[in-house]
Amino acid sequence: AAPPQNEGSRRLLAAAAEGQRLDKRLYTAIAAETGASGNSTALVGTPEQVADALLDYHDLGVRTFLIRGFDPLEDAIQYGRELLPAFKDLLARRRGTAEAA
Repeated sequence: AAPPQNEGSRRLLAAAAEGQRLDKRLYTAIAAETGASGNSTALVGTPEQVADALLDYHDLGVRTFLIRGFDPLEDAIQYGRELLPAFKDLLARRRGTAEAA
């Protein structure tokens, strides 16, 4: 297959070449298998583990996350029930600790 023409896909493939998992939870094998077409990396783990990984990105200054799965409706429901509350809880605890210090 021809290499991708867009920079985002080239970066995803470069990350995937470093290994199937980067940082705590970033899984890149999907990018390697699909030629990095579309949104092809994933944070994997329990809702609490993924929330912890999102908090790491938040600490780096990321304020907007694109989160989707392979089953958009069911995944959105699960994110709303489990992932987002876990992330908000971690963030609130972090802010509470920072304010107490």
